[in-house]
Amino acid sequence: MMTEKTVNNIGLLVRSFEGLRNGRAFLLLSCGVVAGGTLIAAAGNAAQTVGWLGGLLVAVIALVVYLAGINGAGLLLVDQADNRPGRGVGAAFMGGLHATVTVFLALTLLTLGVVVIEVALYLLSLLAHVPGIGPVFAFLFAGPSAVVLAFCYGLLVIGVPLLLVAVWRGESALGALGRAIDIVLKRPLEALLNFLLLGLIVAPVAVFVIGLFTFTSTTTVAIYAGRGSMFGGGNPYSAFDGFGGGLMATAMDSLQRAGAATASVGFVMLILIALFVLVGMFGYVMVYDSLGAGIDSRAEGRLRGGVSQLKKKMEQHRPQATPAPVPAENCMRCGTRRAPDDQFCGECGQPA
Repeated sequence: MMTEKTVNNIGLLVRSFEGLRNGRAFLLLSCGVVAGGTLIAAAGNAAQTVGWLGGLLVAVIALVVYLAGINGAGLLLVDQADNRPGRGVGAAFMGGLHATVTVFLALTLLTLGVVVIEVALYLLSLLAHVPGIGPVFAFLFAGPSAVVLAFCYGLLVIGVPLLLVAVWRGESALGALGRAIDIVLKRPLEALLNFLLLGLIVAPVAVFVIGLFTFTSTTTVAIYAGRGSMFGGGNPYSAFDGFGGGLMATAMDSLQRAGAATASVGFVMLILIALFVLVGMFGYVMVYDSLGAGIDSRAEGRLRGGVSQLKKKMEQHRPQATPAPVPAENCMRCGTRRAPDDQFCGECGQPA
């Protein structure tokens, strides 16, 4: 029998479909995806015309626009979850740009942390190669190392969505990273179950809708290309295909119709995918708010303390600037060398 808390969690996650009502978030997400895809195509052309550096620059701009659209939609979803009036699309996009930078910094810190842990575990594993006592070290450290790696990879899988929502809620890079670590450390099983439930709620609906549309779009493209009918048999208008042209013209016309129909179907498919991405993002907000309630963010304080200590050590070991020596001068009368602080020449008495 399901507990009351489980029922409440399921009801909360079902609310993720309320994200479909946020028209501004959907508009911003769709525009970001379309603009990013258009700029990616332009990046290929730029690489051929102005060189790989120009293509790379356009590709980076495309990625930033794409991510800004996603993060801007996340900000609008947070407004919806808090029952606040939604900000404008332009303000959400600018906020999405700022959130993109913050997310990049937080993910960079997270990746560096995981890399440092993996390097430390590798160095620890070298003890297993010590002749005679190597198997003892292998027995002592292999199991705990597997647990540490499992936590790191679990943090990457479960913590990244939590980190995203933390940024949407206004946390800094260190704050978002600390918040995600705290939730995964203190409520790991609950976090895993919530994300699994979210997937079980959203995925079947998405698979059914997208699968059904894929089936109907295949039939539709065939109809518009003049190769079939939705009622079976041939297309009743196919008799007009050869009118006024030869076989080659008919084939080219059919290919053009098929290409146009495929492009139209692909555009609608992108809209469907964006809708379910929006549902998943709103579900992330629901999960974060549910798990984060009542958790004190101690990991953020530890991270800030570590960064502060690192800065202090770097300041202590930074080379100190030394003043440049003042060059000595010669007497203008007799040419005798005198010290910089001498007021008179020690040889002839000439004032400095």
